[in-house]
Amino acid sequence: MTIRLRQSGFAYIAAVILLIVVAIVCAALLRLSSTSQATINQNLLGARASLAARAGVEWGFYQLRNGGACFGEQTLADFAADSGFVVTVSCTRTSFNEGESSPGVAIAKAIYSIDAVSCNAATCPSGDAATVSQPDYVERRRIASICIAASNTGC
Repeated sequence: MTIRLRQSGFAYIAAVILLIVVAIVCAALLRLSSTSQATINQNLLGARASLAARAGVEWGFYQLRNGGACFGEQTLADFAADSGFVVTVSCTRTSFNEGESSPGVAIAKAIYSIDAVSCNAATCPSGDAATVSQPDYVERRRIASICIAASNTGC
């Protein structure tokens, strides 16, 4: 009489390996999801900062149109209250003469450059290394120029 032993246990090994593979796939998907969420957050903050900088440029052009002179550098506190972004706008003026009019008088022109920087820090642009290294820190800059002639000769 011979006694045969049945082999068993192979299904348990396969089930354990399958569970390990499923756990690794779930961990990879979780990490991918958190990375995707951080990327979307950065894109949203970047778009909002860009729009705040654009609004700063438009504010600067409005000031030029109504006042006619450069205003130096100003921080717009209303933007911070409304959007969470501090906007610093500066204006520089460069004057020059270009050509002559028909009676021989030099044509005076001025180029105004509006520089707007927006960021989600207390001061903008932020020079603090601890603030800049934060994962949710965003800063955008927009620069625009306009040429204004002293007479109606155009630029």
